Amino acid sequence: MALLMLGGCIKEYHPRFNSESTQKYVVQGMLTNIEGWQEVNISISASLLNPEYIPLMDCQVEIRDDVNQKFTLEDSGNGTYRVWMSAEYLVPGRSYQLIVTTPNGQVLESAFDQMPKVPEVENIYFEVEDLPTNDPDEWLSGIQYYVDLNAGEDDSRFYRWQLTETWEYHSAYPIEYYYDGEVQHVFPPDYSQFYCWRTRVVDEIYTLSTQNLTENTYTKFPLHYVKNTTEKLSVYYSVLVKQIALSEKAYGYWDQLRINNTIGEGLYGSQPMVIEGNILNKSNPDIQVLGFFQASAVSSKRVFTAPIEGLELDYSDKCSPALLRKGLREITPNMYPAYLMSSGDGQWLPILLNDECVLCTLRFGVTEKPDFWPL
Repeated sequence: MALLMLGGCIKEYHPRFNSESTQKYVVQGMLTNIEGWQEVNISISASLLNPEYIPLMDCQVEIRDDVNQKFTLEDSGNGTYRVWMSAEYLVPGRSYQLIVTTPNGQVLESAFDQMPKVPEVENIYFEVEDLPTNDPDEWLSGIQYYVDLNAGEDDSRFYRWQLTETWEYHSAYPIEYYYDGEVQHVFPPDYSQFYCWRTRVVDEIYTLSTQNLTENTYTKFPLHYVKNTTEKLSVYYSVLVKQIALSEKAYGYWDQLRINNTIGEGLYGSQPMVIEGNILNKSNPDIQVLGFFQASAVSSKRVFTAPIEGLELDYSDKCSPALLRKGLREITPNMYPAYLMSSGDGQWLPILLNDECVLCTLRFGVTEKPDFWPL
């Protein structure tokens, strides 16, 4: 009876949202001090019940600076607009503004954002650290990356770091024997699908303000943590760290995003903050525009990490060899080519290798070595 009463008190809640109120423009763009393509992304917000990316094409997009120079962006598709700008127009200390005219004539205008100065990325390093888990008897092993900030008095007091990681990993075996109705021998063994590289943007947001510090420096600011339960540290690992100098307004925007992304879930979690951008709908000020347009100076540094002595890795390479107890007749045509294990002395073994054993691309990497890879 008690269980029935408890069950009867639980009802699924379906919130009601005004579909019109969810339709907002989303504008995101960052102008940097680095010569090249400067991009702005424009889209329309989707319903919470049906999240999707809705790009907005055929807009007129323009960047202006505080000395009355104008730069028109071209529509490159999928809601992305871009313009090539040379270094002479990307000057720290200068302020920039974005103006967008939508296909239906709505004018979206950002506030001017001043590009600050940025110091060079001075020191990136890691330490082997163990982190606690939900189980007090179990700890997580891995490496924690840090960065030191050594900025001058003329540099920005507000920063964000953006990380892109790349790692090399290998298949368990090269392609040497396979069955397609007959056993085929590949000699020398085919290593074309043995070496792979994968690149991923780290999705965490890292922000720092030195506004309340006596000096514009900070030692041992924590970046991302690489666990020993992934293959990232198995062969060779690299991280590209972009140090982005922000205006105070841009820092407030990114810091709020960081806080929203780290708010705990559950009954006692905090409600996400409403994030205020710097873009207004001049045609209809009552309709909020989401996003931010910023002018930021960027410096970057790439570091490499070889396998770490003493750090035991515990990950799966998705390779699961299976003994063919009844021989090759267990292999059906829909499995061709079926890869077989080599004995190492010119013979094949009745052991079936699943595709992940020999095709590294099935683990989302590519076989083309990055240009910056040193090995």
